[in-house]
Amino acid sequence: LLHLCRWTADYYVAPIGLVHRAALQPGALSSRSRAGTNPKKHQVIRLTAELPTLLERDRAFGPARRQREAFEFIEGLCGSAALSHLDTGLGFSRSVIHGLRDRGLAEIAEEIVERDPFEIDDPVEAPPTSLTQDQQRVLGGLIDQLTKVNPNPGIALLRGVTGSGKTVIYMRLIQAAIAAGRTALVLVPEIGLTPQTVARFRAVFGDGIAVLHSGLSTGERHDAWRALRDGSAVFAPLPELGVIVIDEEHDGSYKQSETPRYHARALAAMRARTEGALLVLGSATPSLESWHNALEGRYQLYELENRATRHQLPVVSLVDRRNRKAESFATVLSEELHEAIEARVREGRQTLLLLNRRGYATVQQCTACGWVAICPACNVSLTWHRRRARLVCHHCAWEEGVPRCCPECADEDLSFGGIGTEQVERILSETYPTATIARMDMDTTGGKWAHGRILRRVLDREVDILLGTQMIAKGLDLPGVTLVGVIDADVGLNLPDFRAAERTFQLLSQVAGRAGRGTDAGEVLIQTLRPKHPALHHTLTHDYVSFATAEIEDRSAPGYPPHRRLANLVVSGRDETSVADAAEGLADWLESTIETGGLSVSVVGPAPCPIDRLRGRWRWHMLLKAESASDLGPLLRYAASHSPVGGSCRLEIDRDPESLL
Repeated sequence: LLHLCRWTADYYVAPIGLVHRAALQPGALSSRSRAGTNPKKHQVIRLTAELPTLLERDRAFGPARRQREAFEFIEGLCGSAALSHLDTGLGFSRSVIHGLRDRGLAEIAEEIVERDPFEIDDPVEAPPTSLTQDQQRVLGGLIDQLTKVNPNPGIALLRGVTGSGKTVIYMRLIQAAIAAGRTALVLVPEIGLTPQTVARFRAVFGDGIAVLHSGLSTGERHDAWRALRDGSAVFAPLPELGVIVIDEEHDGSYKQSETPRYHARALAAMRARTEGALLVLGSATPSLESWHNALEGRYQLYELENRATRHQLPVVSLVDRRNRKAESFATVLSEELHEAIEARVREGRQTLLLLNRRGYATVQQCTACGWVAICPACNVSLTWHRRRARLVCHHCAWEEGVPRCCPECADEDLSFGGIGTEQVERILSETYPTATIARMDMDTTGGKWAHGRILRRVLDREVDILLGTQMIAKGLDLPGVTLVGVIDADVGLNLPDFRAAERTFQLLSQVAGRAGRGTDAGEVLIQTLRPKHPALHHTLTHDYVSFATAEIEDRSAPGYPPHRRLANLVVSGRDETSVADAAEGLADWLESTIETGGLSVSVVGPAPCPIDRLRGRWRWHMLLKAESASDLGPLLRYAASHSPVGGSCRLEIDRDPESLL
C-alpha cells in the first residue's frame, strides 16, 4: 500500500480530483495504462493579422465577401474558432477558410479538446452561503486539524445524519486547502452519485476538477489524467495533496474484491499519512471499525445531529407483513404502503421505493419434480429477466433462454418465485396507471449518462415514483421525495454474514434519509417479516449510536471486527474433492505454523463457502482471527509464499474482508 501511495502521488496535481473508488486501483494510476490513447484534437483557425480600419479591410478582401464575413466572425470570437463550427455550423466553406490563410491573415492549427464526461448537466441548487452553528463548529475543527503545525493532520470521522450538510463542509474545507496551496481528492462509492456530486462541485470550483470512474470512455479517462497531471485552466498547478474525502465511507464497494485486494479507506489513510494530508471519512452510518477507532481516539470525531434544513428526520414506521396473505397487490405492496403511494400520486408528490434485488423473478422451478434453474458455473439460481426473456446469473453473467418445459421431467408447469425490481415496476404501472415510473438498477443504467438522465427527470418532477436497488439509497438529494418505501427489508438480513445486520441498518438509514429533504416533511414505510430485529428497531429512531453500541457488544464474544482482525482464506479449484482436501491440509498447516511461531491467531474452519461453487470453481474457506495486525500480517505473508496449496487448487487471501459469501 505504501508503494501504491507513493506511486499515485505524482499524478494528483489538479486542484480537485473527484473519483470513484475504482480510480485507486493500481492499473488505473499507471501512466503506462494510458498508452495508445491520444488526446482528442480538432482543427482551429487563428487570426494572425489585424485590420483595424474599414479601408484596410476593403483593400484586403476586395470582392471576397464571404472571407470578410468569416474574418469578422472569428474576430468576434477573440480571434480563434473551430473549423467544424465555421463549416457545418455557420456554412463557411473550407475554400473560404483556406482563403484567409492564403492571404496571410490567419493560420490553421490543431488544439487539444477536453472531452466532457458529463455532457448531460445535472441541475443542482447553489450551495448555501451560510452555515448552521453545528456546521461552523465542525468546519472550524476540520480546518484547525488541517492547518495545525503537526505534519500529519491525521484522520477525521464526520458522522452527520442524512441531510445535515456534510457536502457543504467538504467543499468549504477544500476551499481552505486550495487557499493554502494544496489539492484535494474526493471519493464517492457509486457511479450513480457522480453526476450530482460533480454538479455540486462544479457550481463552486468551476472547471478546476477532474473526474474519474469506470463509466468513462478511454479518451475521457485520458483527459482526466492529463488534467490531474498538468493542472487546471482555472487554478494554477498545485503539487501537494492537502485533503482526501471519502464520502459514504461505510460503503462496501470501497473494498476491491478482485486481485489485488485492498480497501480504498486503508489505502487513503496510508497515502494521507505519507503526504501529510487530512483524511476525512464522512457518513451518516459509519462502519463499525471507523466508529470504534473514533471512540478509541485514533480518529478525531465530529458529529452533526440535526439536518441543515428546517425539517427534521422523517418519521419511520415498520409494516409487519406476517400473516397478511389476504392482501392484494401480488403481496408486494401492503395496504399501508399502497395508500401512502396513492396519496402522493394524487397530490403530485414523489415516492422512492427500494428493493435491493433486480430482475423479474429470482427463481424458476418445476412444480412437478422440484427442478430449479441453476447456473451451470455457480451454485445459485438463475434470475428471470422478463423484458430480455432470459435467465441470468448475477455472479458470472451466464445467460440462457427460458425453457418451456422442465428439462428433468418434461412437465410444462413451470413457476417463478421471488420478486425483483422489474416485477415491482410492472405491478406499480398496473396499480397506478396515471403515475410516471422510473426504474434505476444495473439493467436500466448500463448506457452512458443513464444515471444522470434518470436523476434529472426526477429532479425536474417528471417522475412520480422512482424504484431502484441500493444505488438510489446513497447520498442523492431529491427534494421532491416525501415518501420512501422499502419493499422487503429482510433481503440483507438473511445473508450468512456477520455484517448482515450492520449493512441492513446502514441501507435502511440511508434510504430513509432521502425523504423530506425539501420543503415538505418525509415519511418512511419499511415492510418486513422480522419487525423485532434490532437493526430495524434502531432504524425507527435513526439511532446510530445505540445500534453501533449494541452491535459492537454482540461481536465481542465471537471475536469479529472491530474487536479482532480478520482474514478470509479461500481455496478453490475445478475438482470438489481436491479443494476439500487442500483446505483441510491448509488448516492443519496453519495451526502448526501458528503454534510454532507463538502467534495470537486462531483458525475457524475450514468449511464450504456459502456460495460453494462460483464461476466454475469449487470453494472452501477458513477464517483467521488475530488480536492485532502485527500477528496477522506476518502469518499471511508467510502463507502466501509457503502454503501447501498447489497443483490444480488456488489460494486467495482476503484481509479485512467485507463479505464472507
